[in-house]
Amino acid sequence: MVRVEGTNGKRGARTMRKPILFTAGALLAGGLAVTGAAAALGAGLNDTTGDQEAEAAFTEAHRGEAAVSQADAERAALGAHPGRLSDTHLENEGHGLRWEVKSDDGATVWEIQVDARSGRIVSDHPDD
Repeated sequence: MVRVEGTNGKRGARTMRKPILFTAGALLAGGLAVTGAAAALGAGLNDTTGDQEAEAAFTEAHRGEAAVSQADAERAALGAHPGRLSDTHLENEGHGLRWEVKSDDGATVWEIQVDARSGRIVSDHPDD
């Protein structure tokens, strides 16, 4: 409790200061928690953008190595799962160069991998 000199010359107790400071501290801590959560969500969005940029760069760097065109890979994928194409890029995750095509049929997004040399579908499953 903080003691202060009153207007009538007597000492009085002022107790309002502590609850106000406590409330302000709680609001500040809550605001920092919300700001941290928003920053974490924003970082997740940036990771997705970074992944897409890396996939696009890899695709452009290796497009000349693919015997199968992007359009042919997309036709093969749509033959397996008709729908709206949402993403197509080249990748090599240890199984050789492949086109990864994502097709959304309205109920499921499918990830179809097409061998970039033969045009054969080598993987076909719902996207996770």
